[in-house]
Parts: sequence; structure tokens; C-alpha cells
Amino acid sequence: MEPNLITKIAASPSLIWVVSAIGFHLVNVFLGVFMAFQKKTPSMLRAHKYLYCAVVVSLVFYLVIHQVHSENTVWDYLIGAYFITIVPFSKRWDVLLHAFLTVVGLTLLPVMILLHFV
Repeated sequence: MEPNLITKIAASPSLIWVVSAIGFHLVNVFLGVFMAFQKKTPSMLRAHKYLYCAVVVSLVFYLVIHQVHSENTVWDYLIGAYFITIVPFSKRWDVLLHAFLTVVGLTLLPVMILLHFV
């Protein structure tokens, strides 16, 4: 591993959008876990949907900024497509499977940044 890898990652102009997507996604995962064990209210479901939309918007901004400053790879688009296709469709399946697939998405977000610098 390079000694200045962290400084390269920190200098990336698109890093703020991945960090915001991770933050929104973490809050959304905890809200989903809370809803799994408590009564689902319409306001919680609406907040869950808005947080998901915030994650997708952050990923879109990441893809745009990253394309302007360097070039997106196939993995960037695949991770974005994962959040646009797999995560919303998995909510129709079992709740535990939906939770597992969203946590997989949460692990893919830091990988998206690390793939450009390793």
C-alpha cells in the first residue's frame, strides 16, 4: 500500500459525495432496523424513502463530479445501478433479505472510492 494513499483519497473532489451517501445510508439502515422491530408509521416510511433518495442523489452527484475530474469506471456505474435497481426491488422481498442487500450496498460505497486509488 502506498504511503500517501490517504492524502490522495482526501484530495479527491468527489469524496464528499460518497461520504454523504455513506452517512445517509447509515441513517437509513438504522431507521429500517428500527421500523423492523417497531410499528411502521407513514412518517417513518416517508423518511425512509427520502433518505434513500438522498443516497441516490449523492451517488449521481458523485458520478457527475468524478466524470468531470477523471473518468468513471464500469464499477462506478455498476454500484450506482445496484442502488437504483436491486435495493428498491428487494423491499418487495423478505425484510431480512432487503436488509442484507442494503448492507452489501453500504460496503460497496467505500470500495467505489478505493478502486480508483489502489
